[in-house]
Amino acid sequence: MLGAIAVLLFFHGVIFSRLAFKKPQVEPDRALPVSVVICARNEARSLEELLPVLMDQDHRDYEVVVVNDRSEDDTAEILQWMKPKYERLRIVAIQADEKFSYGKKIALGVGIRAAKHPQVLLTDADCRPPGREWISCMAAGFRNGRKIVIGHSPYEVKPGLTSLLERYDGANKAMQYVGFALAGFPYMGVGRNLGYTSELFYSVRKPGAAQHRHHHLMSGDDDLFINEVARARNTTAVVDPRSFMITRATTDLYTWFVRKRRHYTTARYYRFGHQVLLFLLPFARTVFWLALIALCVAGALREAAIGAGVEICVFQPITLLAFTRLHAGPVKWLALPLEWLFLLLDPIIYVSTILSKPRRWK
Repeated sequence: MLGAIAVLLFFHGVIFSRLAFKKPQVEPDRALPVSVVICARNEARSLEELLPVLMDQDHRDYEVVVVNDRSEDDTAEILQWMKPKYERLRIVAIQADEKFSYGKKIALGVGIRAAKHPQVLLTDADCRPPGREWISCMAAGFRNGRKIVIGHSPYEVKPGLTSLLERYDGANKAMQYVGFALAGFPYMGVGRNLGYTSELFYSVRKPGAAQHRHHHLMSGDDDLFINEVARARNTTAVVDPRSFMITRATTDLYTWFVRKRRHYTTARYYRFGHQVLLFLLPFARTVFWLALIALCVAGALREAAIGAGVEICVFQPITLLAFTRLHAGPVKWLALPLEWLFLLLDPIIYVSTILSKPRRWK
């Protein structure tokens, strides 16, 4: 119990508190030239909704580069129809080739090479900015020579169990990677809301670098690259609500399960120190709750009460504040029972990726 509490005090006091007590507002940078890159495959309807919103951003100098990655729907026709309406829109197409199979990373590289501005923001076609200041608020993260800007992408609120699980899981993961970045230990970002310089992207395009070593993976275009290049001196995280990028809710449990499996395939390629920390957190949580149960069964109620008091008076308030910063909504009030659920669910999903590996990014 004492060992678990010591570890969890480190995570909550040193890492998560940086997010919980951070002043969220930033001063938007409306002048920095920015290229927004979207990799889309069979996203015709989503692009019809997203592009008009992006074209209405309150930012002076930006472009939107859409990479049509072997789409089989009418994405190409929709983009060509929209091109005359929006002078900021640039279209890049990748043709299907039966001889090669690849994930999103190739499309992302094509989009960044096509971008004309050195600062690049990434998002997906199924995302929506909350207002007209998304680009400017994310661009503010590039100040003071920062080359990586980590943003948050909460899931939209929908009724049902799938949405509940997805929103908690997204907020919990964001509390970790945003908190780590604010504490000077950046290890990942999500491609739905992420920024970095093309110079940094090209700097690792050498044999042996992450972009080459991980090309065979169907995921990891965002977190593996950031894990390779992010350091305290070149990375920042923006938690202003205007910088969030809202992600469309997953429609059913099976689809959510498949997405989580795909994301789990990349964690084993993180730097060793990050793997240790990310294993230590759920391990300490599991040990804490097992020890609490064991103390109650053994009749050591005073020791059990002390452990429960630390959880209720220290850990949960920091978690609630961090979830509030991330606009987790009502799901934050269910954080404790959902924590118990995911302590059981996450190992099951991880083992499933070992037994049967995901094969496609979309």
